Amino acid sequence: MAPSHAEEAGAPAAPVSATPESGPVRVAGISFAPPAAWRREPPESSMRIAQFGIPGSAGEKEGTVAVYFFGSGQGGGIADNAKRWQDQFTDSPRPGTVTSLERNGLKVTVVTAEGTYGSGMPMGPSTPEPGFALWGAIIEAPQGNVFVKATGPRALIERSRPDLDALLSSLQSSTTM
Repeated sequence: MAPSHAEEAGAPAAPVSATPESGPVRVAGISFAPPAAWRREPPESSMRIAQFGIPGSAGEKEGTVAVYFFGSGQGGGIADNAKRWQDQFTDSPRPGTVTSLERNGLKVTVVTAEGTYGSGMPMGPSTPEPGFALWGAIIEAPQGNVFVKATGPRALIERSRPDLDALLSSLQSSTTM
């Protein structure tokens, strides 16, 4: 089965975003504040609205946070994306989770997974990354779903949970901005 969305030929191009080099990310009628500890990076593909590096401890690989927006009605369903993200992991020591919540009037689905981040999987690394984890959020924004996907060493993602939770707490819709 083909992925719901992917960085591949034929996928709809992401709209140009006015996301500045610093400050909040603004896309699809929402904004959120990236944590100060994250390093803003140039997006690795045109499908990414924004990208950040999560610094690791000495000798630890960095994490990556990618923000995607494919347009209204684009990018696939929430359940399909949650499953696809979790299926990118094998050798999972415990099952991932899918949790629905609301932040500042916006519906959000939070997805977690851990294990070996899959080689050759759509939008996964080209070589297996054992001991990795994912924290993802699918935000039901006024203009369409926004996908925020953080991956990296399991310990780093676990230590980053307060920052990830703060990102969700900072969500604002255009009606409250």
